Amino acid sequence: MAYYSGDLIEEVISQNDIVEVISEYVVLKKSGRNYMGLCPFHREKTPSFCVSMDKQIFKCFGCSEGGNVISFIMKIENIDFWDAVEMLAERANIDTSRFEVKDYYNKSNSKNNDLKDAVFNINKEVAKFYHNNLIELLKEKTNPVKDYIIKRKLDIKTINKFGIGYATGKIPLYDYLIKLNYTKEEILASGIIVENSNGKMYDRFYSRIIFPIFDIRDRVIAFGGRAFSQKVLDKTIPKYVNSPENDIYHKGKTLYLMNFAKREKIDNIIIVEGYMDAIALQKFGFTNAVASLGTALTENQARLIKKYTDKVIIGYDQDGAGQAATMRGLDILVNHGLNVKVLKLDHDDVKDPDEYLNKYGAERLKKCIENAISLVEFKVSILEKDLDLENFDSKVKFLTGVSNILSKIDNNIERDMYIDKISKKYGMSPGPILKEVERGISKKSNNDIIIDMQSLNKKMQLVTNVRKRQEQYIVALLLSKKPSIQQEIVKNIKSSDIDNEDVKKIFDFILSLMDNYDINKIDILSKIQDEDMVKEITDIMYIDISGYEEKLLQDVLKNKRKEKLYARRDEILKRLDQNISKDESEIIKYELNQIVIELAKLK
Repeated sequence: MAYYSGDLIEEVISQNDIVEVISEYVVLKKSGRNYMGLCPFHREKTPSFCVSMDKQIFKCFGCSEGGNVISFIMKIENIDFWDAVEMLAERANIDTSRFEVKDYYNKSNSKNNDLKDAVFNINKEVAKFYHNNLIELLKEKTNPVKDYIIKRKLDIKTINKFGIGYATGKIPLYDYLIKLNYTKEEILASGIIVENSNGKMYDRFYSRIIFPIFDIRDRVIAFGGRAFSQKVLDKTIPKYVNSPENDIYHKGKTLYLMNFAKREKIDNIIIVEGYMDAIALQKFGFTNAVASLGTALTENQARLIKKYTDKVIIGYDQDGAGQAATMRGLDILVNHGLNVKVLKLDHDDVKDPDEYLNKYGAERLKKCIENAISLVEFKVSILEKDLDLENFDSKVKFLTGVSNILSKIDNNIERDMYIDKISKKYGMSPGPILKEVERGISKKSNNDIIIDMQSLNKKMQLVTNVRKRQEQYIVALLLSKKPSIQQEIVKNIKSSDIDNEDVKKIFDFILSLMDNYDINKIDILSKIQDEDMVKEITDIMYIDISGYEEKLLQDVLKNKRKEKLYARRDEILKRLDQNISKDESEIIKYELNQIVIELAKLK
């Protein structure tokens, strides 16, 4: 990877407002001078995640995560420091080449970064290799691969746009990569080549149609391989083989074709189940289509979607497995503030959007999308599907289940409208449904109170003890950006004066920075690699001392002086209890008297 000067870090931080960046992942509401929201790094019911626009830092008072805009991106995207810097530079349209340092060498992370870069490059080469294989096969008059491509109605424009390929195996891929000067370690790290127990190297995706998987920066991070032979129908081989997760590919954080969808001015995102569904939708003009890599949607995927839109339409397969997956993913999306609807195809003879498009066309699918049903309607339809409503017990079970669904709706008007609609549809009085809903709301409220109390107790346990807080004030004064106060701290406070090891570590670190930098002109957080230190210093940065610096300085210096006097007083008292000479006794008694006088003045 390229290496950059510290100037890029400063430029990235100055050009990426932390409130704007975090708002792409978290719903923030203004609270005084700060912004509050639900922490994306742990589950909570009441907001404890605080973002300071003034200080350009964030802090969660529930789980203690904290840092600057780079720290946030590293944590939320699960990437390393320089990847986060590059991502934020791209967001702010910063030309990183201006900041490249050609001879930079970082011993601590160069090996890992070099390996990641090699895997990115291998993926890029392999994607071209597979794609060229397919293009060559398509030039032939006929072959099974070409027949399959024609059957799936994949035109050359679509094949080129999405880099679709074929793992032919005619030229051993491992040998091909070795000739490109990649090492065995780098090749195996990509997950494309697998080494068996006999040491033989083989292509994981041999004899499969290949779908390159991209990250949002258009880099190839993985592959999906689909078999198309008779063996699949015979169930002797799996239909799909996918890349294993590694340092650059995390299935639960990726959405297939999101790099294409994000380029459009989209009102919503359509999430489908498979590669071909997403490709078919994109091909027919639904450029907001993406695919989840597996049926279970994750919180990371929800956060990714939230960056680009607040509206989601789920278009999973209409079979039982697809609908069960839809149910699991709905609540995750809703909990992240997304407005969720579910695509219901108007024909039962097709099971997915790809099949529907090829049979009934784009205009008809567009109407289905426009008529997508709400989360509540979908859940009720699934509940109804599994029960015989002509049976008394089943009907009671159904209406109890419906009431449970409705009790989770926070908006009173929306809830009442659903009660009215469902009672009319199923021919019963709304009264009993309303009572059952109210009972569910009451139960939910009691549970929320318990959760809130647990959350409050946890936060109370995290309150810093008085002694540590006093020592944190010392560091806060060092960070005050007031040179005269900073000089007084450096002059009068030593590392040995600080008892708390975490605070002492921060204090020593800042003093070391002062030997090489003007700490009032740099972003200190960007100089810290230790995650625990970042949390500690962020906690200190949230101590608001503006306007009280002078008074706080005097209090800190006075307290430190008192501590030293008390310590010396105790030493003298212990010495007086021992068998000492009369002369020594007189001397230390005089000193003790002076200490008592000075302590009286300091109170």
